[in-house]
Amino acid sequence: MNQRPTPLPIAPLRLTLRSAGLAFPGFAGSLWHGGLGRMLERHFPASFRLLYGGQGDTRLYALCPPAGERFPPGDLLTLRLSLFGEATGHLLACTQAIALLGEAGIDPAGRFQLESASVLLPDGEAPYFSAADGLLQPPPLTDFADWLPAGQAPRQIAVRLLTPLHLKEGGELLRHAPDYGQLLHRLFGRLDQLAHVIGCPPPLAKSDRAALLDEARQVTRLAEDIRWQQLDRRSARTRQQMRFGGLQGELRFTGEMTQTLPWLVAGQQVHIGGKTAFGFGAYEVEARQ
Repeated sequence: MNQRPTPLPIAPLRLTLRSAGLAFPGFAGSLWHGGLGRMLERHFPASFRLLYGGQGDTRLYALCPPAGERFPPGDLLTLRLSLFGEATGHLLACTQAIALLGEAGIDPAGRFQLESASVLLPDGEAPYFSAADGLLQPPPLTDFADWLPAGQAPRQIAVRLLTPLHLKEGGELLRHAPDYGQLLHRLFGRLDQLAHVIGCPPPLAKSDRAALLDEARQVTRLAEDIRWQQLDRRSARTRQQMRFGGLQGELRFTGEMTQTLPWLVAGQQVHIGGKTAFGFGAYEVEARQ
């Protein structure tokens, strides 16, 4: 990469929770979305307006709910919450809102306690809160460019879809395994949307993407283990039943990815596709031999 990408502030949070007896009815992204919104609206209205206000489908945060459905009392679980742009200035309000949600209970799942909170960094993490000691230090922020790894890319990778991936092709939901180029294209689309809402240029201008898109088209999908997951949720605002879904599973790719893989690795912090505020689009990249 010849020049550093345009700044795009991000704060990827890891919140460790201790269950007081939690049972979720399947994928819980919408419950965390609604619960965080209720606590922000009640206690931090300025944060609520920024994160949940009229921004269309692109919000300044992304959720990755804890994996699993049942957590007996005492179990630890991890909630991931990434904040972008101006929302990074509301990090402590979001942290406190999650703590208050634990006390009030996340309906109908149950209650929990916020044990600790950290900002994830490219070289580790920085704890900034613990239940025992309160605020430990001012939480640091990062930039999307900080997450772009340097060095030679592996020839084979696995992309694990941690939460449903909601992609559209030609106005229709994609119900089959995407190829590498589609993932990269959707990541750039996601960054474009975030930059538009934040009011800054995207990290990489469209005019500078041709070489990366050419490289992505040469990458081959080796294997796939993909399924469609259909989900239902009731809107807390309109009380209407809503149906949407996404792809889950694992993809394996091989080829030359030196220019493109750093972007896909960094993209783990922002998710890809639609419904990211409901926990969709979280993924994990692993090198394979």
